Amino acid sequence: MQRVRIKYLDAVRILACLLIISVHAPMPGIGINGTVLSSISLLATPSIGLLFMVSGALLLPVQESSKSFLKKRLTKVVFPTLFWCMFYLLINILSDGMTIREFIKKICSIPFSTQGHSILWFMYTLIGLYLLSPILSPWLQKASKKEIEWVLLLWATSFCYPILSYFIDINETKTGILYYFSGFAGYFLLGYYLHTYKPNFKIWQLTLLFIVPIVAAIICKLYHIPVDFYKVFWNQSIVAIMMCTAWFCIIQRSEEYIPHSSWINQLSNCCFGIYLVHIFIMRSILWKCDFISAEGGIIQIILTILLTSLISFVITLGISKLPYSQYIIGYHSKKIPI
Repeated sequence: MQRVRIKYLDAVRILACLLIISVHAPMPGIGINGTVLSSISLLATPSIGLLFMVSGALLLPVQESSKSFLKKRLTKVVFPTLFWCMFYLLINILSDGMTIREFIKKICSIPFSTQGHSILWFMYTLIGLYLLSPILSPWLQKASKKEIEWVLLLWATSFCYPILSYFIDINETKTGILYYFSGFAGYFLLGYYLHTYKPNFKIWQLTLLFIVPIVAAIICKLYHIPVDFYKVFWNQSIVAIMMCTAWFCIIQRSEEYIPHSSWINQLSNCCFGIYLVHIFIMRSILWKCDFISAEGGIIQIILTILLTSLISFVITLGISKLPYSQYIIGYHSKKIPI
């Protein structure tokens, strides 16, 4: 049976993918203002969290046996991870060279750490969340709304640590009291919660969730407050939770305005592959084009975002029509997406 598409989740996934491309787009050393770079990074903060939230909304709680679920989901991510690890390792060998010993070490390290390119960390985290899903699901099926909210509160508190650590002593190690409530699993649960219960946030509340982090960043910049941007404002901070919640709920409420379009469906289906290929298209091809690098500044960023998105989509769509494409990009256009 054809699965009924949830339009707003497609839109959230597409937005997250575009934000990821945007944060990777600026070329180093071409005179882009630091404020512009910080602004792009801040606005892109919710990108990874939104992707995990979409997965949580679609998958939790698991309604099939652990064996069936893991076979289906891990096939979708493990083989593409292996393929792109080898692809990026090959690129590294061709560009920088590598000894036999280094190559063997990297191959043996693939099950345990990101190899080939740093962007593949997302795949490893996603695999971990898939492994956790059958364990989390029995609790979710019995848990009340209040119990889920309590767990989310503990998780959000752990994401306040980067800010609290400027004022009090915080144990952020494995022996910390909230260590087992931290990490990206909370986004999985948050996506499920917002999708299932659709909390009735007021518009002003959602606006505050989005505006407060931006105002906080502006104040830090104007008053030269010495904060670590990637701790206080990045994807494992309370700022990211606030912006992710705002984006998710706003798009959720706007679903009636999202058109039924086969192109939107295709773009959403291809987001996984776009994520995997975009960094190669951007940095190995587009950044080496004189007509892009010569522009500099905002024009370079816009051109890179547009061309990377378009070329990555076309390539991913083309791959999706090949036999066994699900083992490369996790999707085959002639099969029902899983």
